[in-house]
Amino acid sequence: TLRVKILVLGDSGVGKSSLVHLLTNHSELTNPAWTVGCSLQVGLHEYRSELTGQAERLFFLEFWDIGGYPMHKNSRGVFYHGVHGILLVHDLTNRKTELNLSRWLHESCLGADTPPVLVIGAKSDLCKADALAKRPNGGEAAARIGCPEILLSCVDTRSLSAGTTNAVKLDRFYDQVIEYRLRPRASTPPRVGQAISRPNRQQSKLLHGE
Repeated sequence: TLRVKILVLGDSGVGKSSLVHLLTNHSELTNPAWTVGCSLQVGLHEYRSELTGQAERLFFLEFWDIGGYPMHKNSRGVFYHGVHGILLVHDLTNRKTELNLSRWLHESCLGADTPPVLVIGAKSDLCKADALAKRPNGGEAAARIGCPEILLSCVDTRSLSAGTTNAVKLDRFYDQVIEYRLRPRASTPPRVGQAISRPNRQQSKLLHGE
């Protein structure tokens, strides 16, 4: 089974560890702790073809939860190699954490080929419904970066219930990460948020396990 590497980035305390636990264990993290350095958890995803809609192959998703302490900035670069996707996480109750997402993206890519990106606004359970309704479509950071965004509560598993808009966006992000992982390195890289082209014949063999 092939593996893909997904960075989980954002300021300290925005809920990255709780998010990764939700994504990999489908349950609430009851006693989250501060992440120092990096924490790695693994999930599974069934890649689905855009042509058939059928599940074609299982992939391991490696979530690299990077500690957000500013003092560790100079040592984080070791985790930024061989990345296939990026989750940018911010706290919906703290606008500064959303504004900082562009800095996190720049730090992790540094002019390199940018992989698929998804912005996640966490702690929606702490926000008033009218405040969420007034947010611009896609969110300020997501619009600036040019990628999708989902809003969720890491203490509510229904935030990612099958068939919801959040779940559909997340599954599509995973599919794009896998397609990015399999595309030839010599091809022209897509812009941030741009749809990845369909796999070629060699990539399709990998997806089908041939």
